[in-house]
Amino acid sequence: MSIDWHIKGKQFGNCNCNYGCPCQFNAPPTDNYCHGIGAFLIDEGFFGEIDLSGVKAVSMMKFPGPIHEGSGEMQIILDAQSSKDQQNAMQSIIYGKETEPMATAFAMYISMMTKIHDPLIKNIDLDINIETRICNLKAEDIITTKTEPIKNPITGEEHRARIGLPHGMEFKEAEMGSGTTVANAAFETNFKDTYVQVALLNLTPKGIPN
Repeated sequence: MSIDWHIKGKQFGNCNCNYGCPCQFNAPPTDNYCHGIGAFLIDEGFFGEIDLSGVKAVSMMKFPGPIHEGSGEMQIILDAQSSKDQQNAMQSIIYGKETEPMATAFAMYISMMTKIHDPLIKNIDLDINIETRICNLKAEDIITTKTEPIKNPITGEEHRARIGLPHGMEFKEAEMGSGTTVANAAFETNFKDTYVQVALLNLTPKGIPN
């Protein structure tokens, strides 16, 4: 690790698991495999001398079993509206480079990958609202994700729930939601009304600051 960096903003993830996601509790994934996406919107940040304010990125991952068993595939989307330096910086962060060993979820995920597909450069439209749990992601014809609050199946009223992870690598606390993702990249993604986490993004080479 030689380049200092710090990113702050918002993030959300949508995967194939039931609400709550067993992975958050060290339990096997709902369908015995893991397939998910993460979207990142940086409000302020830097990578060395590179300003990362306003930068967006997406990570798409697929595992044939629980994440800790490895054999994963990964492809990231970098925002075409960012500069080449910003794109390279985000790729380095998401690939766990310039990071202390296993200090971030990015570093953990990359260590579980067997195949990393070439990054895509696409226009990314991304809105993340932690309070409402409503997020919208679209990267041209590659991926579309929409999230909303979990609804009571009888009354239709919004159901609000949070997960708190004091020692978490991705977040300390996240709002729970429901999401639908369709993607067609190096591998296809298609899940509906499944687990969503919406949280603050705050990371350094040492992980989430205290």
